[in-house]
Amino acid sequence: MNNPLKVLRLNIIGVGPGDPELITVKAVNAAINSKFIFYPDVCGGKSRVAYDIIKNAVKLSGAKELPEEMFLPLEVEMKRSNGRNDDLYYKNAIKIIKKLKEGTCSYITIGDPMFYSTYYGLYNAIEDIRSDNFLKSGYELDINIINGVSSLHYALGLIGKPYIIKNGAVFITVPIKKKLAEIESEIKFIADKYPGPQVIVFMKAGAYVKDILSAFKRVCTAALTENRVKLYLIEKSKLVKDFAERDCLDFDYFSILIGVFV
Repeated sequence: MNNPLKVLRLNIIGVGPGDPELITVKAVNAAINSKFIFYPDVCGGKSRVAYDIIKNAVKLSGAKELPEEMFLPLEVEMKRSNGRNDDLYYKNAIKIIKKLKEGTCSYITIGDPMFYSTYYGLYNAIEDIRSDNFLKSGYELDINIINGVSSLHYALGLIGKPYIIKNGAVFITVPIKKKLAEIESEIKFIADKYPGPQVIVFMKAGAYVKDILSAFKRVCTAALTENRVKLYLIEKSKLVKDFAERDCLDFDYFSILIGVFV
């Protein structure tokens, strides 16, 4: 008789856009019942946002504070990874799988795991490892996705106006490594939709705000003059007022710029 495979359970938890009160009860319960909680450690401990959020969320829930030894950092690089991230994610996947043999583990990520998160690289690495060789070792991997509030939906809440409605188009894009002409063509694509409101969302827009504003001015000068285009910038979970008038257009990497054709 064949011995049944031992199931290793891994939770992938979205911890929301930054507010510990915006984490689901399901996410908090999964964290509390984990043997270990892995978190992305960006730039050698200088940025541990997901870690801080889950710690505060558990505290707000009234549960006992989670012991520090539960938390295990996983090094990742943001912005310019210089090709290191593939290797880092593979090593991180190995670390997780080893700890899974001791009990259920969780990996926490800012926002939602399936929406521009660090889970993308980790997922690919895990898929490489959970091959025939992994299954032959007598284990089966069960991954449980626990969604969080995405940065996009949080940003729309900060704007406070229900622009995304029936028959309206929404174009979500990332400007990184795109030429100005490509950004202009994306804006024109959504601008040509009719009737409004139509929405274009630039994720991770921080270093490209100047280019995006320039593209809007070239594509829809008249619409901007007539106030038929509204522009919003969200930086560090806050709505930035009069951002286009800043002398220095240097914003956080995760900033979101939203253009609405009304």
